[in-house]
Amino acid sequence: MSRAAARATLLHMLPGHLAAVGEAPERVLNRAGLSVEDVETGRIVPRAQIHHALALAARHLGVAELGLALGGSADAAKLGPIGHALAAGHSGEACLQAHIAAMPTLQSHVTLQLLKQGPDAVMVHGLVGDDETAWLLYEGAAAFHVFMLRHLLGADWVPGRVVFPHACKGRRAAYEDWFQAPVVFGSGSQVRIHMQRAALGSPLRAAHFAGDIAGPSKAAAKVGTVRLGASETRTAVDRIIRSSLPDGPATLQQAAEILGQSARTIQRRLADDGTDYETLVDDCRRAKARVLLARPRASVTAVAMELGYSDAAHFNRAFRRWEGGSPQDFRRTLNGMPGRSESSPG
Repeated sequence: MSRAAARATLLHMLPGHLAAVGEAPERVLNRAGLSVEDVETGRIVPRAQIHHALALAARHLGVAELGLALGGSADAAKLGPIGHALAAGHSGEACLQAHIAAMPTLQSHVTLQLLKQGPDAVMVHGLVGDDETAWLLYEGAAAFHVFMLRHLLGADWVPGRVVFPHACKGRRAAYEDWFQAPVVFGSGSQVRIHMQRAALGSPLRAAHFAGDIAGPSKAAAKVGTVRLGASETRTAVDRIIRSSLPDGPATLQQAAEILGQSARTIQRRLADDGTDYETLVDDCRRAKARVLLARPRASVTAVAMELGYSDAAHFNRAFRRWEGGSPQDFRRTLNGMPGRSESSPG
């Protein structure tokens, strides 16, 4: 498992993109064990959660090239020191070097370098320890860096070529249109943005970066490895379970992969908080069942499906275990009517 961590502000563009198409940001982020508040406050989380949130969003939106849209709409000011670094130099190269130096305040386990090869320069970006799920973050980062360089060097600047380590997931033409350069997929183990070195050395005009990033950068500690505590693990797992119920609750192994942990570690953290995975699933279903049954137009079968049960009979048995009576008894009690035992699954 990767031990990489990142500030959730990496996703600050995502809620707006989801809301614009009528998708609830909280619902998508919860499936990754995150919340909108985590994104807004820049909480340090396992980078695996960032990858999962991006993948979920791409599926919900039906846009494999989502990284391009996110990278091109990033607000440098919301990225903290790495954004302020973009205004720190007299040349594109100086700004990039300051940006690279500040990257540890945003995420750990990153290789970010500006290599000089004769008349050429190559910006190299690698996510250390991450697996193939990193492709969307790679594409978003490349889009952001090109977006940033166009502001620094002029709107007509284009890279020589952009190289990704993963296979092409979307429409190749969409990438080439966005970068205005050849795009290579499935080469090497890092992202590489090739450019002319001379352009980076030219003095920049005043106010060279659009956006409100003026003023001193706020100090930020480096992001190290992250170890979710017992209560943090429980909160994240609870979000994952609740948001996944209609499709059948996420399994322990699935939740562990989302959090970038082993299943044994998740169980151990939950035990430290006085619970276990199966109990959390049961508690989530019970709490949601009470809310759904309070809606008079929701049938018992519909409620069962919303909770991820295969049929109403399984839901009825679980509800009797929780409440000592059937869902129909519960509804009659809510309506001030005397309850009675129900023998049918309803």
